Formats: sequence, structure tokens, C-alpha cells
Amino acid sequence: MADEGSARPGSYPHVAFFVDGTLLAQFFLLLQQGVKIRRRTGCSVNVFLREEMGVAPEIMERIQSIMLDGRPVDDITTALVHDGSTLALSAAMPGLVGATLRRGGAYSSLRGAITYHETGGACAPVEGWVGIKIFNLLMAALGPDILGRGVLVRSSDLFGLLAERAEELGKGCSAAIDGKPVDIGKITQSAALAGKDEVFLATVIGPIKN
Repeated sequence: MADEGSARPGSYPHVAFFVDGTLLAQFFLLLQQGVKIRRRTGCSVNVFLREEMGVAPEIMERIQSIMLDGRPVDDITTALVHDGSTLALSAAMPGLVGATLRRGGAYSSLRGAITYHETGGACAPVEGWVGIKIFNLLMAALGPDILGRGVLVRSSDLFGLLAERAEELGKGCSAAIDGKPVDIGKITQSAALAGKDEVFLATVIGPIKN
């Protein structure tokens, strides 16, 4: 897997949340809205999920729909994840839409025109940023590890989350910006985040820092 020491370039402020384990799910909304992770790219979706994201075999079986740059993926061994790609993952979805988007499903032929096909050759592995969106049951399965290793999030998404769930987070969560403790309610006013479109966010499950 990619070296996490290189996952947070110095140009991004680092916001760490020390979270009571029962409150970690409050941050899953960010995964649904979309985050970025820094990993080795230029590899297949299969390799990226297993080796770069560390998805366990039993969780791989639960990933029924994969979208790469907005297109459904059937063959995860040939579709390549590039620097700047966006990968959306979902467990089984109900109805015809879910059946149509399911990789390798009986209805996959209905969306042949939009199915992802790799047009270029394999490229040399290189570290880069990959957009990640995770939906439904996969958020609980993949969220803790992804958030724990750290993600790049839009400041507007983070501020929206804090405004919407301030009361819950204030009771079982503390925060620090670039290693300095900060009041949860004052994160949006921090000078360190002023003018920053994106911030690097990581969650730590354990004792709340004062």
C-alpha cells in the first residue's frame, strides 16, 4: 500500500478528529459526497481495491456496482485507475437500476453504451489522487479504515457536516488542526482553513483529547 507519510502534502491543512467509536458513522456522509485518497495508480480496479485500499475478499464480494469516471465497470481486471480518476462503490441496490448497474449481472447488456472500456494501454504505477464515493452498506464496511488513513475533503462539505451535526459531535468528539487543539464549534472560523478549498481529514478512534 501507499506510504501514508506521503498522503498529506504540506499544502493542505490537517484536521484530526478524535472520535468516540459510536460517532464515527457521523463522518460517513463525507464518503457519500466524495473524498480523495492518495494511493498508487496506474493499476487495475481489482489491484487498486485489494492492494491500495486494502479491501478484504469478503468485502470485495459485497461490492456489486463499480463506477469508474462515471461509467459502470464489468471487468475489474482490465479497467485502470489513473491519477485523477473517480471510483464509486456500492453494494447491491434494489430495482431495475440496481440490477442494470450490477457488474456482470444479467441486465448489464442494457447499458452497453455507457459501460467503461479501457482505451489506453497499461501505464506505469505512479502515486496520485483518486476520488472515492461509497454508498449504502459499504460505508460501514470501508469507512473506518479510509477515514482513519486520511482523506482529502472539500472544506464546504466538512463545514456543512459540522453545522448539521454539531450537537452530536460536540458531545463525543474533539479536534486538532495541524496538531493544535481546536474547539469543534470554531473549526469553520480557523485562520488555518481560511481560503482553503480542500483539507486533509483523518479520524482517530479513542480517548477524546482536551
